[in-house]
Amino acid sequence: MFKKGIWFLSLCLLILISTNFALAGFGISPPYVSNDSLARGSVYEKKITIVRGDPIEDLKAEITINVPGASDWISIDKGNEFILPKGEKQVPIIIRVQVPKQAVYGAYKGSIRIKTSSLEPLQKGTVTIALGAQIDVDLNVSKQKIFNFIVRGVTLFDVEEGYKKWIFFFPTKLIFQIRIENLGNIQCRPTKVVLDIYDSNKINLLETVEASKIGSVEPFENNFILANFLTKLKPGSYYAKFRVYKNNEIAQGGEGELHLSVMSKGTIQGYKGANIFDLSLKEKAIIFGSLGLILILIIFGVIQVIKKFKNK
Repeated sequence: MFKKGIWFLSLCLLILISTNFALAGFGISPPYVSNDSLARGSVYEKKITIVRGDPIEDLKAEITINVPGASDWISIDKGNEFILPKGEKQVPIIIRVQVPKQAVYGAYKGSIRIKTSSLEPLQKGTVTIALGAQIDVDLNVSKQKIFNFIVRGVTLFDVEEGYKKWIFFFPTKLIFQIRIENLGNIQCRPTKVVLDIYDSNKINLLETVEASKIGSVEPFENNFILANFLTKLKPGSYYAKFRVYKNNEIAQGGEGELHLSVMSKGTIQGYKGANIFDLSLKEKAIIFGSLGLILILIIFGVIQVIKKFKNK
């Protein structure tokens, strides 16, 4: 038995020495696509990274989707077949789930399989091993509408002072950029955004303003929106304490302090200040009412001139 064991081990060693193996580490991160609060008509995207330990050659990746009842909702940004390039240890893909507007409420579970194969023809004496991985899919289409978001970052841009055009004054327009991660399944925007503006010494509160316009973010997206404010600020250096609200409470990440510079008119190239559409309803009514009155007076004057001309 001892001699037979030695013989068997020697044979295995001989095979290993005389055979080349095309084998490399392969994995995915994270290995799942999960969302338990999808709404009808919503779109959800998940980034998955394909990881290769030793990318010594190009590989063809093939995707197979098996999620009963929801397979046709799912697509891959690179398609169902693509190349994993030589030398690239990490290849990201985006898995997109687009829920139909008439989708049946409930759970949808299954998997997405990734299988790889070599593009090179096999050489004599080479053993190749097909590498692959599985992404677990766990989705749920819910009737419940969920409003929830996190503030991921903010920027308060330098602006120019207000200006006068004709007989109307257009105030300073502040532009506040907010990066919102929408955690809910409906389009969302902050309930309100408030700035407390202090002088350069951060001592005197000069003005408290609330955003007149706030952008929105689609479900499950992480994107930038703008909030606009109208103020009476003159050129100078200021500090603004901001508060971004989710319903009646300050959202996570939605509170802090930023520096603000207001420049003289014409200083910032390409800057566009406030226009009539940025004003409040009351201010718009005043402007349009004034323009309407001027127009009526002009028409009345023209009519009087025509009458006088005819009488002659």
